[in-house]
Amino acid sequence: MPYDQIDFPQFLAAEEQNLLITWSNLHPDFRVFSRLDGLMREPVALIDVPKGQEALPGLYLFTHYHLYISIANLARSHLSESLASTRKAIDAGLSAYEMLLEPTSIPLYERRDHRFIFIKRHIERIRKKDPTRYPLAADLLRFHDVCSEIGSHADISSFVYRIEQKGTENPAKTQLYFHYFQFSSDSDEYHLHFLETLLAYPHILRIFAPMVNDRAHGLRENWGKDVADVAAAVEREHASVVQHLEKVSHN
Repeated sequence: MPYDQIDFPQFLAAEEQNLLITWSNLHPDFRVFSRLDGLMREPVALIDVPKGQEALPGLYLFTHYHLYISIANLARSHLSESLASTRKAIDAGLSAYEMLLEPTSIPLYERRDHRFIFIKRHIERIRKKDPTRYPLAADLLRFHDVCSEIGSHADISSFVYRIEQKGTENPAKTQLYFHYFQFSSDSDEYHLHFLETLLAYPHILRIFAPMVNDRAHGLRENWGKDVADVAAAVEREHASVVQHLEKVSHN
């Protein structure tokens, strides 16, 4: 709608309508999300956090928070904001990976050392020299690039597709429209966006697994297997949807 025809209550009402429609249309996807959410919440009450060792458990909770923010934004038709939130979760996962592989780096994280401020660049540089390093980071680095391209900056690529101009009765004047919500062209595409949002989180969860297994006393033995099963299920469904959309586009 034209910029001068929307106000804050209308914006909030549209968000809630989008949420309800998304919940209805993508109910199977929300069941997958619920399973992943349950796996992330399961260890929390069991994790032992000695004083002065809050960094890793804190990042774990930070990641879970951004799972909620990512899905909430996507359900309200804010794709860019969803991806921006996922990027923060990936940064948290990569930082945790560094600390788990090199525990002596934890004080550097707490002092906001350059290594952690640019953690993606740090890991990419090391993997370029030795691709066997940080194997669990490979997919997350790719996801991070996608999130950065669409969701994390105010350059022209992040909003140019939201702007639309239409003519008016006055040939010398046009009406500017700005799309506050990002709608997928069809349900298959929306399904794909949902799966792509979910994809990063099981990978991040696998990074945290050593910390969880070490500190979550009493956690059931199959927790790690269930995480792997969810990751595999999301990846299979994602591959299936991509294949379907490619087939449709060629017909």
